Amino acid sequence: MLVWSDPDAPGCPIYAGDGHYHSAAAHDVRKTGKKYPTQHFYAVDLRNHALTHLTLADTSGSRKREHDIHALKRLDNKTLRQSALKGRKVLYVWDKAGIDFMQWFKWKHGAGIYFISREKKNMDLLMMGELPFDKKDPINAGVLGYDYVGCSAGVSMHRVRYQCPVSGNRYNFVTSMPHMSPGLIAYLYKVRWDIEKIFDQVKNKLTEKKAWATTETAKTMQAQFICLAHNLMLILERYLQQKGIENKKEDKRRQVRLESDLNRRSGLRQENLPSFLKTPRQATQRPLKFIRWLRNHLYINTSWVKAEASLRRIYAVF
Repeated sequence: MLVWSDPDAPGCPIYAGDGHYHSAAAHDVRKTGKKYPTQHFYAVDLRNHALTHLTLADTSGSRKREHDIHALKRLDNKTLRQSALKGRKVLYVWDKAGIDFMQWFKWKHGAGIYFISREKKNMDLLMMGELPFDKKDPINAGVLGYDYVGCSAGVSMHRVRYQCPVSGNRYNFVTSMPHMSPGLIAYLYKVRWDIEKIFDQVKNKLTEKKAWATTETAKTMQAQFICLAHNLMLILERYLQQKGIENKKEDKRRQVRLESDLNRRSGLRQENLPSFLKTPRQATQRPLKFIRWLRNHLYINTSWVKAEASLRRIYAVF
């Protein structure tokens, strides 16, 4: 679980957001002689992987798709805060399509909504000073610099210059969030990939590749059902784990892959790395064997006792 120690906002909700497409419905209206995919915007809670549908893209008129930041600006603060308690900060981790520094400034001061993203190559940020951080804290391993920067919009942001201790790749991250360890900022952007894995699960394991219908209401309902199915599978899997029914073989495979990545880089001193880089994270996707088991037993309407026994055997053998 992700932990942020800011005493002003315990349990700060942290979401990864992105857009996702379904193929056009059979009877979707053609624009310029072509049918375009249905575009949605989702957010996943990085603490528990619960999925939320933010909005259906606005493709009215001649617009074929909607840019991420345009869609975010359409949403009211209540929607973006997702029922967070008054006074509690809400943090979004979005890719470069979510950058708008002036809008970030407005969300920060008007609604307590903060963003993290990667710096664009064509950005000309003005270096205004260096921010202090604890270089001895393992959480900041790989941080090359923590900067106070200005942009052409006339507002200031924080920038993290980072080199991944495991891969050696360099990245720059920008954020409107103050008082956060720069190493944690870098890590949060890394785990933004969780939402992409969930999209892969929706498309390839749940086979939700195509829009069901043509109306905005029907397309929104489909997105809500996808979120419901994903979240119910999470709840069911955790209930089964409490009863000792776990996919331990997959856990071991993830541990082996992590150790292989850590050992691949020569000279890497693992004792200096933060625990979150050395510990396998909870699985983002449900295993295909779990999804097939669930689908099959719902279809044949078996008893819960028999279904549990079946999954125990599956996890023990495969």
